[in-house]
Amino acid sequence: GREALATLEESGELGIVLIGRPYNMYDKGINMDIPRKLRKFYGVNLIPLDFLPIKGIDVSDVVPNMYWNYGRKILQTARFVSRHERLHIIYLTNFKCGPDSYIKHYVRDASGKPFLTLQFDEHQNDAGAMTRCEAYLDSKGFLRWWSQAEQGCEEEPADAVL
Repeated sequence: GREALATLEESGELGIVLIGRPYNMYDKGINMDIPRKLRKFYGVNLIPLDFLPIKGIDVSDVVPNMYWNYGRKILQTARFVSRHERLHIIYLTNFKCGPDSYIKHYVRDASGKPFLTLQFDEHQNDAGAMTRCEAYLDSKGFLRWWSQAEQGCEEEPADAVL
């Protein structure tokens, strides 16, 4: 995590922090392999919450008594993201997850930033989820070829079309 953060800092690139429970973040059957697709098709720099130095970050001002361990980690990660201008959040969750339905309302308070929530269930397809990801990435400046050109990127926009 620290190495990924240092690389982003040096390059000036944006990054996405994936938050959620391990089974949603790491099981490609549940998350439809979206993290890999974001990297492969859009070149997104992804950092899972488990890779970040969040231990000891205080979130008691957001939720005074967060007794769910992973709920606390999610809010600590959101607070960590609030301190890094070039980091943004995608929250991976699943339908009917009671703790996540409660916690996700506090993520924006902790991060101070809008974020994308992808809620998985047995009826979802990856095309819909990828469309939402693409819209979110564009809103955050990940897909803006003209901003890359201003930074000295040599690639023409037509060359980037898949």
